[in-house]
Amino acid sequence: MFKYNKISWLFFLVLAAGIAARMFVAHLGHDYDFDSWQLIAGLMNNGQNVYAETQRYAFSPAWFLILHGLDLLSGHNPAIFRYAVAGFLTLADAGIFFILWRKFGMLAGCWFFLNPISIIISGYQNNLDNLGILSGLVAALLIKDDFEKPLNHQALCGLMVLGFSLVLKHVFFAFPFWLAVKQRGMFQKLIVMVIPISMFLLSFVPYWAGGSQGIIHNVFLYRSSMTEFFYHMYLPLFVQYMFSAKMVWFLCLAIFAFIYRPKSTLETMLLYTCVLVATSPASINEYLAIPLCFVATHLNVFTILYIVLGSLHELVDYNGLQLTRISGTNFIDLAIYTLFLALLWATWRQPIIAALKKAISWSVLEVENQLKK
Repeated sequence: MFKYNKISWLFFLVLAAGIAARMFVAHLGHDYDFDSWQLIAGLMNNGQNVYAETQRYAFSPAWFLILHGLDLLSGHNPAIFRYAVAGFLTLADAGIFFILWRKFGMLAGCWFFLNPISIIISGYQNNLDNLGILSGLVAALLIKDDFEKPLNHQALCGLMVLGFSLVLKHVFFAFPFWLAVKQRGMFQKLIVMVIPISMFLLSFVPYWAGGSQGIIHNVFLYRSSMTEFFYHMYLPLFVQYMFSAKMVWFLCLAIFAFIYRPKSTLETMLLYTCVLVATSPASINEYLAIPLCFVATHLNVFTILYIVLGSLHELVDYNGLQLTRISGTNFIDLAIYTLFLALLWATWRQPIIAALKKAISWSVLEVENQLKK
């Protein structure tokens, strides 16, 4: 627990400021997502199968059960329900803030909790990725890093929490594979993958009868807006001719699993969120919040630029606060470009620095030789 000193007072001050900021932007309005949450809550109140009644739901059942509970607590009052949803997501952000503060320090926690991307997406857009991320972080802390030995009870508990994370929001859908790459022994690798994925799949069973078509088409075959920023910016044309943007995304998720094999579970999870978003063929507002834990714990010029550009997008985009008539499209693609550069820097910083030093030394020698002539 926190001791009552200046640091603890700063924690509670930042906590209060972050909560107030999210409630303030909730007061400013909402976007399409909250309209969907109201629709979902209404279907639940009528005892209907969400997957059979609407195409506006692309997640596992946990979130509509949470929405139903929040609507009941709100007395079916739309205005109270609005703040209840924003408040619930704010609690998830507060949990992430606490973990980052304890594991990575004060600056990382503050950088996450007070940045405009996190504030707007939780308070205004009411997106639920932070629920999956919070439970994913808890899972990583439980699983730990002893991959040479058979899975103990705590690690198995962590895998179940990871499965719960997938049920909340499937942000970490490929992360069981990343864990399996680390684990020794085929049986252990199989267990690491089967437990979380089985929990995710089994969560649909109560709603399969009557809702199977909606589950297949709206969840498993869901397609977001195909922006392909990484694909067109960083990949040469011959690669684009050979592979689709989605195939490249899956290849990146597979390749980086092996690249990060030596790293700790928690560090690997943070890097996973960066790979997931930086190389994704689709980029929409809420995805900007997914790598914020990585960004907060890897402060450099690229991650700072990511926060600045992503915040500008959230401030001006029509799905954000719409503070001006300027389109936010250019800001989000620039943010994704800088996020990939941040990934490269975090992964190969030392070789990059060595190459830059060598290039600078070579340039200096060339200049000196020219001067001597």
